[in-house]
Amino acid sequence: MTLFVSCIGESFFSSPFPLRNPFPARPIRGIVLHIMKRIVVGTAGHIDHGKTTLIRALTGIDCDRLKEEKERGITTELGFAHWHLDEDLLVGIVDVPGHEKFVRHMVAGAWGIDTVLLVVAADEGVMPQTREHLDICEMLGLTKGIVVITKKDLVDEEMIELAEEDIRDFLKGRVLENAPLVAVSATTGENLDILRTMLRDVSTHIGEKSREGIFRLPIDRVFTLKGLGTIVTGTCISGSLGVGEEVELFPFTRKARVRSIQAYHDDVKEATAGQRIALNLQGLDRQDVERGSMVARPDTLLLTSRIDASLRLLKLPIKPIRHDSILRFHIATTQEEARLVLLGSDQIEPGEETFVQFVFKKPIVVLPGDRFILRGSYAIQTVGGGRVLDIMPARHKRKTEGLEKIYHTLNEGTDLQKVAYHVSKGGFQGVRQQALSIVTGKDVTSIENIGEVLQKESVARLVGKTYVHTDYFNAYQEKILSFVGEYHKANPLKIGIPKEELRSRLPATDVQVFQAALDECATAGRIVVEKDRVGSRDHAGDTSQTDEFEKRILDALLSSGFTPPGLKGLAETVGVTEKNARELLERLVFRGGVVRVAQDMYFHRDMIEELKVKATNYLRNHHEMGPSDFKSELNLSRKFLIPLLEYLDQIKVTIRKGDKRVLRG
Repeated sequence: MTLFVSCIGESFFSSPFPLRNPFPARPIRGIVLHIMKRIVVGTAGHIDHGKTTLIRALTGIDCDRLKEEKERGITTELGFAHWHLDEDLLVGIVDVPGHEKFVRHMVAGAWGIDTVLLVVAADEGVMPQTREHLDICEMLGLTKGIVVITKKDLVDEEMIELAEEDIRDFLKGRVLENAPLVAVSATTGENLDILRTMLRDVSTHIGEKSREGIFRLPIDRVFTLKGLGTIVTGTCISGSLGVGEEVELFPFTRKARVRSIQAYHDDVKEATAGQRIALNLQGLDRQDVERGSMVARPDTLLLTSRIDASLRLLKLPIKPIRHDSILRFHIATTQEEARLVLLGSDQIEPGEETFVQFVFKKPIVVLPGDRFILRGSYAIQTVGGGRVLDIMPARHKRKTEGLEKIYHTLNEGTDLQKVAYHVSKGGFQGVRQQALSIVTGKDVTSIENIGEVLQKESVARLVGKTYVHTDYFNAYQEKILSFVGEYHKANPLKIGIPKEELRSRLPATDVQVFQAALDECATAGRIVVEKDRVGSRDHAGDTSQTDEFEKRILDALLSSGFTPPGLKGLAETVGVTEKNARELLERLVFRGGVVRVAQDMYFHRDMIEELKVKATNYLRNHHEMGPSDFKSELNLSRKFLIPLLEYLDQIKVTIRKGDKRVLRG
């Protein structure tokens, strides 16, 4: 139950064109506090079977708002009403069009309702749209409803009995087979009290929708009001949202702020799942939004052009649907063209259920668990429906092993198994917490709780805000060890591979994951990390020969003073190739015995220390030093003079001022 505040005032909720400001700046004249339950009821049934007339008789609200609807006498758009059935029960009603041309609107209205009034006229009985509307309700997962035979005043009791028999035969084996049934007259009011009692009884079996989860409002109506701006309405299908919060409009990714919220004529501070609500959005123009858009908090949903789904075809006299067929995909208030990818066969038979992918012409916004309706490419007939399983799937290879396991996990698995699947699907890169929240349709808190269990059971690792499946984390560590070992084989004289070079050659992953794997390998004693180098603890090579070569290089550099030989000369002196000489020098630089001043210009460490002492003493005595002074002091040629001067600047012994150097600090 929720606390409901009923304010005596006006509203924009029931009509898009109220005469006065729906947010009047005047004191509230009366406040009544109730612990009130809310349910949303939808109508279903053939055209001209009296759905709108029935709603008007029950609530006093005419759901036909448009001039065209009143002139033609048929409903072409969704209509909305609300009804205080009891002081503790508020019923929101969605009236849907019955004409086959407006099934798209019917699907939009039926999505998110709690129960259905299946309306059948006594003088006509079950008709084509009666059947199609019930098919849609079943595909959307509705299990509760009431069957209402209308126009009782136009027929005799025998016709009523025939209509009831016809309906019961039609409902055999279907979700409303045992639903309560009543014959009423909206004109005379006969049996409307019985219908009200039935609705009250049905409501007791409808649970309160959870406030948890990602807030989503599929928009079914958009209009503007002078002085207020853009207003959108819909049925909140999950989560909650407060006044003043920022929202994002999908698929346009435009942002706005919630200026005000109304639910059933009343200003409220918060909208929650299960309510028919209207949002006054600040910072959004009318042309920036349309029916089919979705309102959510920023960064809580994403656009997708491909989904995994469970699809069931209706048992209709239709041809099998083949792989690669183009169909109309209806979900919430969105309709989009989709290509059907059958993963296990070349066609799907009527009545069959199977694992499929849909590839959309334009990106859509959905979450796992959402139910959809499928119609023919020309929207002539509803052919099936199903449930969204994965909103960011891989491009599965058809008819391969493993698909059945994936289908079972996504279709029947626990929340823990589904989250583990998505983490595993993230591979070496893993999945960020926020992204995991979106692809599973759960809020971040729920993901954190599930993540704790996954870590406890050693299924996944949490590194920063990224979950990595344990199998992939362990495999990544093995790749580090393998690559370091291969590097040593190819470069036996090198002390190790630079960390960034190692990372660039490994599978792409977050830098925190790379560092965590590296740290664990080092802690376990499987590698050695020194400065920016990564090496194998077991790597030694021919130590005696390497040490001898290094000694020869050090002797050669020390004896040459400030005029060391180049790489080629060193290689000849030591008796190795230039490649090996470079590798030996890199080892010595890493260990600190040699200093690289410039490209292929190496000095013995002692000479660099002597250089710093000479430069410092000279500058303390003379305060500044030009290139010619430095040349005279060390008896250097220009080849070595300039690199050494720049090196002194680099290590912050000196600072250049014009063509002179002075002591830094």
